[in-house]
Amino acid sequence: MGSRHHRGNRGGSFRPEAWPKVVHEPALVSLMRPVSFWRPNPCPSSPLDRRRGLEQQITFCSSEDGVRIACGTTGEGPPIVKAANWLSHVQFDLDSPVWRHWIEEFSKFHRYVRYDERGCGLSDWKVADFSFDAWVRDLEAVVDSLGLERFVLLGLSQGGPVGIAYAVRHPERVSHLVLYGTYSLGWAAAERSPPVQIEEREAQIKLTGIGWGRDNPAYRQIFTSEFIPEATPEQMRWFNELQRISTSPDNAVRFQVEFGRIDVRDMLSRVKVPTIVLHAQGDQVVPFEEGRRVASKIPGARFVALEGKNHILLQDEPAWSRFLYEVRKFIGVKDELLTERPSHDSLGAIGGPATAPAVTQGKEAREAHSLLVGVAVASLSLYRVVGNYMRYDQAARNILKDARQKMVAAFLSPSTKRENYLLWAAPGSGKTYFVEEVAASLDRVAQYRELNLAKLTEPAFRSALGEITDLEQPCLCLIDEVDAKSEERWPYELLLPFFDSTSVHGARRVFVVAGSSGSGPNGMKERIASRPKGADMLSRIPVDNEYSVPGMSVGDRIVVALSQFRLAGKRLGRDVREVEKLGLYYVALDRRLTNARHLHELAVRAVERMSPGDDRVKYDNLFHPGDPENKAFWGESLAVAGDLAGAYLLVQD
Repeated sequence: MGSRHHRGNRGGSFRPEAWPKVVHEPALVSLMRPVSFWRPNPCPSSPLDRRRGLEQQITFCSSEDGVRIACGTTGEGPPIVKAANWLSHVQFDLDSPVWRHWIEEFSKFHRYVRYDERGCGLSDWKVADFSFDAWVRDLEAVVDSLGLERFVLLGLSQGGPVGIAYAVRHPERVSHLVLYGTYSLGWAAAERSPPVQIEEREAQIKLTGIGWGRDNPAYRQIFTSEFIPEATPEQMRWFNELQRISTSPDNAVRFQVEFGRIDVRDMLSRVKVPTIVLHAQGDQVVPFEEGRRVASKIPGARFVALEGKNHILLQDEPAWSRFLYEVRKFIGVKDELLTERPSHDSLGAIGGPATAPAVTQGKEAREAHSLLVGVAVASLSLYRVVGNYMRYDQAARNILKDARQKMVAAFLSPSTKRENYLLWAAPGSGKTYFVEEVAASLDRVAQYRELNLAKLTEPAFRSALGEITDLEQPCLCLIDEVDAKSEERWPYELLLPFFDSTSVHGARRVFVVAGSSGSGPNGMKERIASRPKGADMLSRIPVDNEYSVPGMSVGDRIVVALSQFRLAGKRLGRDVREVEKLGLYYVALDRRLTNARHLHELAVRAVERMSPGDDRVKYDNLFHPGDPENKAFWGESLAVAGDLAGAYLLVQD
């Protein structure tokens, strides 16, 4: 489908007649079709009185096929557009105790845009096209009619797939994508639902056609009990009535059938905008696993697990304040405006007791807790530099990817220029492991040799260099701890001839000299240059081939640990799918686990201690039986990170 958005500004032909027509009408539009509104008797504390001060403008626009779409706008500020979800009525929702707080809160700092999808609310009910693609076109029409260039896109339930499709088609217009209670594959797909659940849903659809429009709300109560099982009687009455007035029985059936056909799985990896996915753990309409799956497939998406069973978050439940805080923080609401912090009871993660936030911890502990508490899925591919070498920090990851690319290209593209490299790395950054994984990625293209200058005597060093000379294949050679042997003259004198020659026997030679002395590469280079032939050796290393690698952050240690757990599992014939968050919290804070080698040793022991048939690495698996450190760390961390105990992070390659 071609884009119809602002063609005059985007290099295409300007065709005003193709733009959606905007029709402004009064807010009370009951003449459009007979609609009866049920409301409880007004009282001083009723939603009707709280409506004062929140003004809404209702407008209409025409979608591509001429269907009229009703749009409600409240508040002022940067726009948030909510992709339409089933069971909405832009006028009735304003008074509803089920939806009122959503409108109020999102209108505080933003211009909040809602609309009724075709066949629902104040939009046209009699429509021929009820397809998913039509829903996406309706969103495009609403956005165009309001002249919105860039906005936050909010997708709830099946509004999530619509938002995903829009973000893929128009990434330049979506600043942030917020998804709640959503999915990528409809209920009718065998991959998602077992046969018995599909049969139950089909029976429910038949029941909808029979009883949806009747005055007796018993039929509609089935949906209410699923959508808001923890609602008050008043909220349930409102939601029952919303179903009746929002759409016809025939349309209710058509909606549910189309929901079952939704499939945006192929679009998830193409989402390029910042994304947060939130999901209630006990959601009875869309399973929690569906939200985790969406988050795991969208590059860089953050996942937040919320406590509760409601598909629509209600105002008085703890998950609502957590939801608001996480969304506002994600979309950039200023910290000073985030006055309503989540309560302690709302900070619990999957399967663990809720505890106070980590306010009494040190900086690294607070960072580790923050990283772990809100995420349920870790996709290692997002952090991979090369092979099994991972970095959480994006800047470090990009530096090393650039170095890897150049080293590999040196063997694949014939050249006469020097391909010597200097790598300064902070202690514990895994520089040796990085070069090893680069060499492994070359497979049969090049041999790999590693010479640790700190461990070799002069005869041994001469002998190792001689073996490299005799090789008839291309070779990647790491000279580790290159700044060692500070009292000796021979190291750089022996290396210099190799740095002058780009090949031996016609086969490419690439040397990487690496060290960790000094506070950075300049300090290390000064030490090297002060020694015999040191300056000459440095002159053979192009400036563009010098790289500085920072030490591992808290996030790096967590990501590397996850990678090592998976790797150890594969080598030991165990499928490690989940890791307890408290174990990762321990790994992040233990200063003895400073590099990938130490983490791998820990991972091997932990996997060996896993129970037979279990695919989870538990906190206890990190320690040998009776280890007093286990109990000590558990006791110290319980008050500030108890919500990580019993909560697991799903690990995917």
